[in-house]
Amino acid sequence: MEEIKNNLPKNHNEWRKSIDHLNKIREEFQSIGQVNKKNSKTIWTRFREINREINREKNQFYKSQKTEQRKNIELKKELIKEVKNILESVIEKNDLSNQIIYLQISRGHEDIRDHIPGPSPSPTIFVCSFPLKNIPNAQTTSIKASLKKDFRWRKSNIKSTSLLANVMYKIQASEEDFFEIILQENGYITEGAVSNVFCVKNNEVKTPSLENNILPGITRSVIIDIVNKIGIKITESKISVEDFMNSDEIWITNTTKGILLVSEIDEVQVSNSDNVYSMVLKKFIEETLV
Repeated sequence: MEEIKNNLPKNHNEWRKSIDHLNKIREEFQSIGQVNKKNSKTIWTRFREINREINREKNQFYKSQKTEQRKNIELKKELIKEVKNILESVIEKNDLSNQIIYLQISRGHEDIRDHIPGPSPSPTIFVCSFPLKNIPNAQTTSIKASLKKDFRWRKSNIKSTSLLANVMYKIQASEEDFFEIILQENGYITEGAVSNVFCVKNNEVKTPSLENNILPGITRSVIIDIVNKIGIKITESKISVEDFMNSDEIWITNTTKGILLVSEIDEVQVSNSDNVYSMVLKKFIEETLV
């Protein structure tokens, strides 16, 4: 206990471990047999004092944590308000009936280039707008794709500017006359180069789980919500390449393209049906484009 008191934890995880350790010490202390009266009171008093000191420090730590969290919430609210104002300003100035807004927020720059951020970074907010020439699903509804091995970095679930691999996949798709590259890793489907993936078998919709290091796409979330509203079973799980290729329907989803039916993968015909796709597409257009 003296060791805990003299080396107080510095974060929540350390405190949790220390509290567990402290509880074990208390149990062990109470299980030890009696000592002579001369030392009993002194030992017990010291034991209680250390417990109280540690508890005071613990309470102070979590009190300061709550204060810091409230401060952070207010800072985030201010940042959201600032971003919202910037977005509304850009939309108004461009005066386009249909436009795509691209938003990028980074931690900001340092006076001296370093990979370690400073203690109080000032975020850089970048916003641009350009015309949305093709309304999602207004023209193209069926596409051809190719299946490739996923060689991206292991943090592909993070929305970042590290998109070299994705760009290379899209260039390859264009050169090979495919609309999209669908990726697989260790025999399981992950996602598209710039899209999320769905498949249907026996009227059950499946999509790779977010645990597979994939991006939680906005349109992916919208489609999952629509499928649930329609009352069709949907599962987020691992999907083997074999099961994927034997699906009744395969779709991809993307913010600017909507939801698209995949008709061929590497010149092999897939999606022998579009029954579920047609229902989901109709609902998607009703909720997002009308």
